[in-house]
Order: sequence, then C-alpha cells, then structure tokens
Amino acid sequence: MISTASLNDRLELLHTLLRSLQPGLIAVSGGVDSRFLIHVAWLWKLDFHAAYAVGPHQSERERRAVLGWLKAQVGFVHMLGFNPLTLPEVRGNAASRCYHCKHALFSHLARLAEAKSLVAVLDGTQADDMRVHRPGRQALQALGVHSPLRQVNMGKAQIRQAAQRLGLAEPGQPSRPCLLTRFPYDYPVSRQQLALVGRVEDNLSALGLQRYRFRLLKGRAFLLQIHEQERNEWQKVKKQALDLISGYGLAPVDVELTGHLSGFFDKERPNGQ
Repeated sequence: MISTASLNDRLELLHTLLRSLQPGLIAVSGGVDSRFLIHVAWLWKLDFHAAYAVGPHQSERERRAVLGWLKAQVGFVHMLGFNPLTLPEVRGNAASRCYHCKHALFSHLARLAEAKSLVAVLDGTQADDMRVHRPGRQALQALGVHSPLRQVNMGKAQIRQAAQRLGLAEPGQPSRPCLLTRFPYDYPVSRQQLALVGRVEDNLSALGLQRYRFRLLKGRAFLLQIHEQERNEWQKVKKQALDLISGYGLAPVDVELTGHLSGFFDKERPNGQ
C-alpha cells in the first residue's frame, strides 16, 4: 500500500493536471480506472463531460451497471452507440484489433469534443498498463488523447486506494476487459458469439463469481478460468456453473484455476507481437 503522503502527492499532481485540461471529455469504459477519473473530476468540481460508448463488445449486465452508475452522478454524460464489429480488423479479431477499435472510437470522441467546445479528450489508461500488451495506446498517442493517471504514475493499487478514500462505489471492482478478448486472435467473431459469451459471464456473475473468464478456444473447445482467489466460491457454485454452461450448448468445458487472467491469448503470439 502506498503511503498517505505519497498518495496525497499523486492526487495533487492529478488535480493540477486535470485543471489544465478542462473543459474536457473523459471516456468512461466502465472499469475502475476511468470511473475514478471522472469521479474525482466531478468531486473536485472541474469542467468535464463523460462519454460512454455502448456496443456488442460489452455484456448486458456490464452495460446496465455502468449506465446505472453514470445516471446516478451529477455531471454531464454523453451516451453513444459504437459497434467495433464494423471494422474488419476487429471483426476478424486481428492482434491489432485494439488499435483499430481505439482509433475509431476516439476519433469519434474527438469530433464530439470539438463540437462541444471541449479542449481535451481523456481516458483511464494508468501506469500498470504500460507494462503489458496494449496496442490501443498507439492509437491514443496518435490522436493526442491524454491519460492523466498514467502521467502522474498512478497504478491500479494506488487508484483503488484513492478510490476507496474518495468515496467511489466499488473501488475493488474486478477488471472486465472487452468480450473480444475471450476469443483467439484471427478467429472471426460475430455479434451473436459476443452476446452468447456475455450471457454466460453475466450468469456466472449472478452466481457470485467475480474474477473469471469464459473463453472459446480453437477447435470449438471451451475454457473457464477461475482466479485462484475465487477457489472457495467456485467450489460452492461449481455444479450450477457447469450446468449453466452446458445449457448453452458449450460443453464440455475445461476449468482452470489460475493467478493470471489477463493476456491469455497474448501468450500464443510469437515474441509478444
């Protein structure tokens, strides 16, 4: 845990940086990082709008949760429809899909910001993201998107600590990346497949699981990854969960307890390319 003095320093740097970027538009993905960013901007009474893009890459439960949280806030929120599957690189699940998706989305947000006379577009990229495969960063840099949490060197642990202190709902919210990450690279993905995986995961969440991924592997094989910290909860709901998955015609499914949920398909790419 970061010391109180050090966290205060980071927050002061963040406050100063955000003041210099207003009026601005903050892209809210629904994760704790971008929610924290818009939360502190509004808490500090700075001039920022929020933007949330709704599309098939999110599950229904996730969309409802994010929209419900945003509607309960006091700031100005722009809701927009965005279907990344219209992009061939995303539809084909290319390794570069994140670059093309981010470039298309943030190009749209840049036009929105200009139309609303907002001088900057911001996102929730944070310091820990710099150590993992994130091709979308190149698109953000090319478009001049600001990432204040990264710029003040706040990582996930510091964000959660600050979020709890400053009253953000669910500061321990587990990461829930885009549903396209549940499919192998170069595996064409349809809207129907995304919706099916989203329904499976929403129902697993309803059983009480929080940290897991349901993946479709090559050769029509299925893998349910459960974070090792969920071991006890998994034992309680194991039969219900496997019956649920089977009910969707997605059996048999392998189950893996793991300490690492992120970057699963990146491990298969030569030299991390």
